[in-house]
Amino acid sequence: MVQKINEMVDSIEDWIIEQRRYLHMHPEGSKYEYETSNKIVKELTKLGIEVRTGYYNTGVVGIIRGEKEGPIVGLRFDMDALEMEELTDVPYKSVNKGFMHSCGHDGHTAMGLGVAKALTKMKEEIHGTIKLIFQPAEEDAPNGGGAQHMIKDGVLENPKVHCMVGMHIWPQVELGVLGSRPGVMMAASDPFVIKITGKGVHASLPNLGVDPIVIGSQIVNNIQTIVSRNIDPFEQAVISIGVFKGGTRYNVIPESVRLEGTVRSFDDKVREEVYKRLKKIVEDTASALGGKGELDYKFTYPPLINDEKIVKIAKESIIDMFGKEKYLDVPRPAPGGEDFAYFAKSVPSVFMFLGSGEEGKENHPPHSPYFNFNEKVLAIGTKAFIKTAINLGRSFYAE
Repeated sequence: MVQKINEMVDSIEDWIIEQRRYLHMHPEGSKYEYETSNKIVKELTKLGIEVRTGYYNTGVVGIIRGEKEGPIVGLRFDMDALEMEELTDVPYKSVNKGFMHSCGHDGHTAMGLGVAKALTKMKEEIHGTIKLIFQPAEEDAPNGGGAQHMIKDGVLENPKVHCMVGMHIWPQVELGVLGSRPGVMMAASDPFVIKITGKGVHASLPNLGVDPIVIGSQIVNNIQTIVSRNIDPFEQAVISIGVFKGGTRYNVIPESVRLEGTVRSFDDKVREEVYKRLKKIVEDTASALGGKGELDYKFTYPPLINDEKIVKIAKESIIDMFGKEKYLDVPRPAPGGEDFAYFAKSVPSVFMFLGSGEEGKENHPPHSPYFNFNEKVLAIGTKAFIKTAINLGRSFYAE
């Protein structure tokens, strides 16, 4: 089967790259992936694949039924871009001003189309059904992300999905290497907003007002004690402030300021403790200095937890497909958030990193305006998805 997959994907590699470049040129933000969705529907329909739409507005599902009995294996491909201006000079640079595929979702979607094109000619190898899930709004953490909304809209039902596979292009891993780990794979990702209200006055008369900038500064400092003094040293958490806004003139103490930040953690108990301590510090610090502090905290993406059995099958699939040297046992979870975590909470799942890092080159990280990747990863990822899906169909049985 390895030879068959290689021949099939290699024969359509240029087509997969073409799809990726089209998608890269036409990026769309979370929940507004209309052109992307239409493109996917068009390509799946041309392949004769059963298509379903209406999942969280722009989500698309393609269903490929095999010729043998077996489980339903879901493959997820996120498709939204980020609100940022692209600074690369590639010929397929974004034509949608203010939007860029700077996280590789164009590559993920192109791989999904490649999987679809290849599997339509490999139905005799499929045990059960493979469900291709093209997901919107992975980047939309403040509004909960697209995965949980697709689940609410029934994407894991009719037919009921028994296990899931997800993947992300990862420049921190060597090009062509795929990696995963059982248990926690990626962090919970929780955004928060802090509003501090004081009393605005002339900057020369601070004694007559309450300075929210000073309060905010103390809160930023005090927040740093949460991890160092409230979290078990053998656990992990990260709290970062990314926005501190306030004031309009150099000689005016403003009425209020606004802080925005994020919390990353790998355990639900730690996650809850960070929230409780953060809330208390915001409210009590502000109160002690004469102001008012309010915390708007959103529990969004949970920790992404891989199923041990599914990871084992995926690992065997990668080694069989590419060789032992092309599989990485990921040593520790990544601090990034990923809403595939909702799929992993719903059914046994595996999420893998697809290495795109190249020695001797500057490998720009995701969310950089210079982000790009070697398009060789597209065929590699497509092959990995196909082999893992087919092996899961043969090995996984729902209880």
